[in-house]
Amino acid sequence: MTDRNPLDVLVIGAGFAGLYAIHLLREAGFSVLAAERGSDVGGTWYWNRYPGARCDVESLQYSYSFDDELQQEWEWTERYAAQPEILKYAGHVADRFQLRPLIQFETNVESMRFDEKEEIWHVLTNVSTYRARFVIAATGCLSTTNLPDFLGLDEFEGDTYHTGRWPHEDVNFSGQRVGIIGTGSSAVQAIPVIAKEAKALTIFQRTPNYSIPAHNQPLDVESQQYAKDHYPELREAAQKERSGILSIFPPNEDLAQEANDEEFRSRMDERWAYGGFGFYRAYADILIDPNSNERVAEYVRSHIAATVTDPATAALLSPDNTIACKRPCLDTQYYETFNKDHVTLVDISTTGIERITRDGVSANGTVFKFDALVFATGFDAMTGSL
Repeated sequence: MTDRNPLDVLVIGAGFAGLYAIHLLREAGFSVLAAERGSDVGGTWYWNRYPGARCDVESLQYSYSFDDELQQEWEWTERYAAQPEILKYAGHVADRFQLRPLIQFETNVESMRFDEKEEIWHVLTNVSTYRARFVIAATGCLSTTNLPDFLGLDEFEGDTYHTGRWPHEDVNFSGQRVGIIGTGSSAVQAIPVIAKEAKALTIFQRTPNYSIPAHNQPLDVESQQYAKDHYPELREAAQKERSGILSIFPPNEDLAQEANDEEFRSRMDERWAYGGFGFYRAYADILIDPNSNERVAEYVRSHIAATVTDPATAALLSPDNTIACKRPCLDTQYYETFNKDHVTLVDISTTGIERITRDGVSANGTVFKFDALVFATGFDAMTGSL
């Protein structure tokens, strides 16, 4: 731990951005300390431990590029890494580059004040007050949870969980009636896994989201070695992409509005079968032409209708808004889960949740009884951690 006071730089957070920041700053000769409210590194991957949590960016790209030895030595096991593996990777980076001595864990920044005369930040935490010339907020965008103020929330006598604050110990839903509120990115990943355990699973949905299959699979030796042999070129190519993410499908200037039905279907089928966000690169006008966007949206809706056996449920799961206007979801057996006899979808788009009761949830004039409630209600994203 550095004892220079004031510090040159105080970094808030020890997730991926925070770890990289303290590494670079130390290498450049600055005195630096990170204040991390968790008890370990990892940021969003420390907090988000819900069933099914994994990255929607391929592992070989969701990794640091600043050190080639790190790139060569780390072995990813899956195309899309699960939360435990990503957390292990963050810990490996912290240990490999001896960053832990520069991190104050279980330290929550409560306020900051800039002294213009001294040109120093005074940063008050639950542990101490730090003085620093500069402060970097590496607080991320997906770590501060959003829990709506449901009427009666404190009355529920069963177990409650939020996907963004999942317990560190295992949670077993076997034999339980479980309710999940939300069908966003976290829920899309958690629902298929929880459905495998729960006796009955009821999902409350306000707004359906577009989701496409990940087609996750173990990483073969050849793919991993190819990336290691070509990391410099791959990283450079990724930096030239608007999304910063490479795809096996190269960018093109083709327009969906000009493709005939057979051409369009063939191209979209190929991308659907491969999985991942390369799906949205099929045509150059998906995000700029409303008709082309609707054509792609209808393609996804057709897959939902073909997958979900109950037409009413399929209709509820089918969004009618612009596709890819907000970050889409990536799933593993999400829509298929709604074909299970013990899984029920409840539409709350017009009524919302009326209240939480002692033994369940009141919605649409009906009380649904549960042993456990899961709030997949997302985050106070982007600025919430500030």
